Amino acid sequence: MSYTTRSERHQKVQKQNFFSRKKLLPLVGVSLVAIPTVTIASSQQVQAEEIQAGATNAYNLINQIGWSAQQIASSNDLYASVMIAQALLESGNGTSLLSSAPYHNLFGIKGYNQESAVWLPTQEYVEGQWQTVNEPFRTYNSYSESLQDHAAILKGTSFTSGKAHYKGAWKSQTASYYDATAYLTGRYATDPDYNQKLNWLIATYDLTRFDVASQTIATSSEETSKKVASNASSATHIVAAGDTLWDIANRYGISIDQLMSNNGLSTDLIVVGQQLVV
Repeated sequence: MSYTTRSERHQKVQKQNFFSRKKLLPLVGVSLVAIPTVTIASSQQVQAEEIQAGATNAYNLINQIGWSAQQIASSNDLYASVMIAQALLESGNGTSLLSSAPYHNLFGIKGYNQESAVWLPTQEYVEGQWQTVNEPFRTYNSYSESLQDHAAILKGTSFTSGKAHYKGAWKSQTASYYDATAYLTGRYATDPDYNQKLNWLIATYDLTRFDVASQTIATSSEETSKKVASNASSATHIVAAGDTLWDIANRYGISIDQLMSNNGLSTDLIVVGQQLVV
């Protein structure tokens, strides 16, 4: 079985993503044609609502995969920030058909010679222009499986040369995530602006916080285990959709600081299914 990767626009139905909308913004109000003010205001409002929806979808996906990406990236000498940014970009902030159940393919990873592969239209940047083609994509049972497979591809070696094709994106081989995103451009994705888009996502959603956390994940996990053990008699709470640290702390009559301390949390990021000591 062989796997290849594709451009960030991996589904025709997802072409109208945040970046395509962003390109439309400068056009609003630029034309000299006499258009009623109410029409311009309405257009601007629609643009704002779409951008807000995109940000909401992005934060929802980050909340779902952030913790797993942090651990997987740390274990594979990769930048969690880049991994999450790629997931956002490749999946249209988690709204694409391919990234949704039952496929859970966040990164547009193709699966040739795979019986369970799903064939979907995708756009590739070939010879200076975008072309739409049908390609087979791998399917997963969960986002975690998709993240694991993505890491395996970035750390894997070429069958023909025996060399690591994405070594230039590893943390140990780079000075910063900028080097990693630059290296992925033209290799992981055919989009010539791939690194710029990844860098924008990393900066906009402060994704480097996952890199900082992943560097200390081994020691923090040990400290967390000790804290959990010392609080063995305490109650536990399983995070449900819509839960926030404030909601949970208020429900159990403790402070947010205490809740974070009980669980060794350094940020307010929690994911559905996570068990918290309260």
